[in-house]
Amino acid sequence: MNSNSNNINYNYDEQAKIMLDRFITQLDSQSGKADPDDASADLKYTRSLQRERLNKKGASISLDYTHNLDKMFKGIAWKMDVDTRYVTRIPFHNVDARVGYSVHGKLKKEIHEKENIYAFALWLKGQKNSEIDADANYVCPHCGAPTVVRKLAEGCEFCGTRFLLNDLYPKITNYYTVATFSYARHVLPYVILGGILGPSITYLTNMDLFAQAFQSADVLGIIQCIFYLAAAAAVGLAGGYILLAVATVGYVLLKSLISLPLILRYRRVRKHLPGFMRSFEPNFSIDHLLGKILYLTSMMVYSDNYDELSVYDGEPMKNSFDDIIDLRYGSLFDVKKYYVENGLVYLDVVVHMDDIHCKGSRIFRKKDKFNLLLCKSTSAESDYGFTIHAVSCRSCGASFDASRIRRCPHCSSPYEHYKHDWVVRRFEKV
Repeated sequence: MNSNSNNINYNYDEQAKIMLDRFITQLDSQSGKADPDDASADLKYTRSLQRERLNKKGASISLDYTHNLDKMFKGIAWKMDVDTRYVTRIPFHNVDARVGYSVHGKLKKEIHEKENIYAFALWLKGQKNSEIDADANYVCPHCGAPTVVRKLAEGCEFCGTRFLLNDLYPKITNYYTVATFSYARHVLPYVILGGILGPSITYLTNMDLFAQAFQSADVLGIIQCIFYLAAAAAVGLAGGYILLAVATVGYVLLKSLISLPLILRYRRVRKHLPGFMRSFEPNFSIDHLLGKILYLTSMMVYSDNYDELSVYDGEPMKNSFDDIIDLRYGSLFDVKKYYVENGLVYLDVVVHMDDIHCKGSRIFRKKDKFNLLLCKSTSAESDYGFTIHAVSCRSCGASFDASRIRRCPHCSSPYEHYKHDWVVRRFEKV
């Protein structure tokens, strides 16, 4: 593995931005029909579940992203370097997004708005290459043993875990979008309305003056009328812009007042939860937790068979969310309570989403709130690179894909996901 001393000049922040730009470009060109090359195995899996849902509904999604080239609208939202094995960045980029939703080839809904796209970019420490080199020095993402990339395709000589070359890091492990208010998009309709209303009101309130000037062919009178209309149009244009400004301020204030209790609660969670969690998980990050929450929410919404889903460890239940075809993060989540019980740490989470539903041929947008009771062993080690597609059996040591099975296919021992990472004990819409 490359030493950190050789890695001093490697700019992970800049590489994260490059990865996100490439990721967005591939999302745009593929429109959900395929997965970006930089997507991790877990992310590809959740996207495959979404595609299965879309196919069952006869629905499809088209994406058109226009990058905002202004550097003010792109950057690094969060970085993590204290983890012993991984370097993590969350780059963001503002885009003008046009998302179309169709049923049986017929466009039913289109969303056009400014969005910030956030992604979780992950490298192994000391890894300089932004693309995989089969002969490069590497460490096994599963056991941490030094090796080279090519050997991992055959199976790590220490733990036996096998990897596809395109599943190795660096990868985008998750991403989400948050709509942002676009003032510019709303200016033109208000200005045009003002420009039309100004002259119209002037004409209606001075009809006799206009009629007399044009009937008598009074040149000075006609010029005066034209001047009145031009002045009224200018005042109307300015008035429309002022009206938009007033409406925007009122809208923002109203939304802020409505959201204030949740925002204050969210700030308290960000302040106090890390102190609680770091007694079990020294490298705990609330931003990384958000990625897990969104990943698990996607798994629970898009999966049709919870009996085979190893990330679900609750009472038997059927999927009652099968009309949702696209999950969109609503920019806030709340941890109602957190506690330890019988060697397990629990988080009672509510995540706010802004989802797209498909019922029959009808597609509509709806704000949803999902309640997840998450738990994992207090002894589960922090592993930012954990993937459900490459786990090892604690009984026989064999590696396998645990995305849809609960038992080791080699020795039939139960795989207990909570000993490695977060699982869902309860999931419901609130």
